[in-house]
Amino acid sequence: MKNLFIGIDFSKEKVDVAIISAEGLVETSVRVFNEFKNSVSGYKQLVKWVEKNANGIDSSLWLFCGENTGDYSKPLCNHLYGRGFDMWLENSKCIKDASGIRRLKSDRADAAMIAEYALRNHDKAIIYEPLSESLTQLREYYLYRQMVIRHRCSFEVRRGEKRLMMEKSAAKTVIAQSGKHIVSELNKEIAKIDRKIASLIESSDELSEVYRIVTSVPGIGTQNAVCLMVYTDNFRKFNYDARSIACYYGIAPFGQDSGTSVHVDPHVHYMANRHIKAMLTQAALAAVRFNPIIAQYYQRLIGRGKKMPVAMNNVKNKLLHIVTSMVKNKQVYKPEYRLSA
Repeated sequence: MKNLFIGIDFSKEKVDVAIISAEGLVETSVRVFNEFKNSVSGYKQLVKWVEKNANGIDSSLWLFCGENTGDYSKPLCNHLYGRGFDMWLENSKCIKDASGIRRLKSDRADAAMIAEYALRNHDKAIIYEPLSESLTQLREYYLYRQMVIRHRCSFEVRRGEKRLMMEKSAAKTVIAQSGKHIVSELNKEIAKIDRKIASLIESSDELSEVYRIVTSVPGIGTQNAVCLMVYTDNFRKFNYDARSIACYYGIAPFGQDSGTSVHVDPHVHYMANRHIKAMLTQAALAAVRFNPIIAQYYQRLIGRGKKMPVAMNNVKNKLLHIVTSMVKNKQVYKPEYRLSA
């Protein structure tokens, strides 16, 4: 049971903090607010300030809570974790949806809102744990690779548009040659990153074991496997729950029913990371072509009258369930395995 709830609103330059002391759901003292620099010195001042305003409450009864804002929130979370404090990094939409209608919008008000959320939902808290060093490096390499690929695509599209134009000029020739050179250099950079990723996976027991298991499934290649490992924290982020991963990837169908007037057939939700969904689509397409078991499963779905996009979504869902179960049980793919429709 926690008695001190510290809400943190992250931003690039600073963090706003609100403290709520409570017994059960009843606040026992006046709320206090402050702001600190988003730096190591600011983190140290924050902890000292919380100790001063804890009213004698032991640090084991503290709960820090903040919205997951990526790189802005990770340094403070790592600092608090290193100091032995409980930190809950929650999805921002969960906090906003649970907070009702709010007229005031400010950093201080947001910090208070987060502290209130922690107070009401502390029994659901998932305590923050930093990624391992190897998984952190893999994540950085993968995200950097995606950025380079996006730049390469933009130059390739531009070059393709220029080839369609009949007119020629000195400027267009220079631009075409420059674009060709840039694409070539970007290809070299991608190849270098791929070597870095392969070397990192090979040097880490944690990464190599999961990578070996995931890529044992015909149809799942290196980039699909790395994408899964990065976005699921080696499948630990969702406690090896395939349904939660499918929901996060945007392939779990949801319907709507209310009374007699509202009835919407189950369909995938728009709230999903489109990149990882696209990567899983590529894996499903490859599995249907090169994995006989998945191909049979797909054909059974088509034979039962399912439309191709629906059947393909089922294949993606099935792949996630298979891979998650394999990683959880530390088993490689077995070709003799049979799927139920």
